[in-house]
Amino acid sequence: MPVVLSILIMILMLSVLTIVHEWGHFICARIFKVKVVEFSIFMGPKLFQKTSKKTGTKFTLRAIPLGGYCAFEDDQGDANAPDSLYAQKWYKRAIIFAGGVTMNFLLAWLITTFIVGSGYFTTTRLEKVSEDSIAYFVGIREGDSLVKFDDLITSTGTDVTLAGYGIEDLDKSDEVMHSHYVLTYRRDGSDIKYDISKIINYKKVTKAVDGTETEGLEIDDYSYTVIRTENGKSTEYVYTAKINSFSEERDKAFCTVTKTVDGVKEYEGEEAVTAENYCTLANSDFHVVSTWNPFELIGHAFLEMISMIKSVYVSLWWIITGKIGLNGLAGPIGLTSVVSDVVGAEAGVSLKIITLVNMAALISANLGVVNALPIPGLDGSHLLLILIEVITGGKKLPPKTQAIISYVGLGLMILLAVFVAGNDIYKLIAGG
Repeated sequence: MPVVLSILIMILMLSVLTIVHEWGHFICARIFKVKVVEFSIFMGPKLFQKTSKKTGTKFTLRAIPLGGYCAFEDDQGDANAPDSLYAQKWYKRAIIFAGGVTMNFLLAWLITTFIVGSGYFTTTRLEKVSEDSIAYFVGIREGDSLVKFDDLITSTGTDVTLAGYGIEDLDKSDEVMHSHYVLTYRRDGSDIKYDISKIINYKKVTKAVDGTETEGLEIDDYSYTVIRTENGKSTEYVYTAKINSFSEERDKAFCTVTKTVDGVKEYEGEEAVTAENYCTLANSDFHVVSTWNPFELIGHAFLEMISMIKSVYVSLWWIITGKIGLNGLAGPIGLTSVVSDVVGAEAGVSLKIITLVNMAALISANLGVVNALPIPGLDGSHLLLILIEVITGGKKLPPKTQAIISYVGLGLMILLAVFVAGNDIYKLIAGG
């Protein structure tokens, strides 16, 4: 049942987001009195149709609950007719093509407004820093704001999560994880930089899983070397922890901890380190915003929407440059797997709803970004052609040429979709 429910949720989510996108094209077209031959909800065989007496637009409901479309006179009739899309001035066409992307962004903004109002929006200002944490040891304090994570400017919790996802393992072996990143915190208007080198060593262990002994890896020890720079002065902090054992619930690690400042040992002893503090800098206790003030809601939601849009562009760049690999791509199958994890998680209904709603906002922003790319067949390619037209003095490409470009782009997108689906299936099989 959870699998079926997950599939239905994913289909509904993608369909709503696609229909909203197409509705953006439709609204802009009607503003400029451009003829829309058909506005369809879903795809496939026709179930219901009603024709507008005023505009002649056919509003249809189709059988396959996947997406929808907005068909212009150019698609099914005379591209040179006065009310066709092709016959319009360049700025009208640009607004119509940009309408879908704009609606996706506006929907993401609307959804994040709900999330902020529900108290699930985090700023980058630290609400609390435990005195026994590594963060406190290196000088991070309550009230500090994380303004930069490596080269990524951070203004929301989404930015922080994205930046953390991009941390690379500099040691490719299974037994060692070595990462390096730089955090910049702001305190009283001044920036403090923390240059962090983190090393985790693992050991091979044999565990009994369902009565069968299997080999695995378990953390043996970990260390942080942090160069803290403030007002031109640098201090080196070294924190090492040798894990001797774990609690039965594995929420604590019993460690031999050593703390050194500028080469001078300041502490060595046995500690029970909580799960949130071992192998982490424990800098994730950010201030949570919960407000129904309309101005604060709109402002915080706008920041979150910008972070979502930024996360799509940054992720695409990381994939292109090979930083995160093609495993970073996920299609409907992979997203359905994520939805299934959320539905089957041991969490409250309200948290599951918020998680799925947040996922819908991120996908909406994703659709907007991807459609804005100058790839043949997508809105961005039409906008690029309009820009070229303006630069060259108003010379348009013939409708047939534009159609060929769109078909080529569609073919490439189908190939990409097949590849992503295969990648999703592989990940599901490998994960299983």
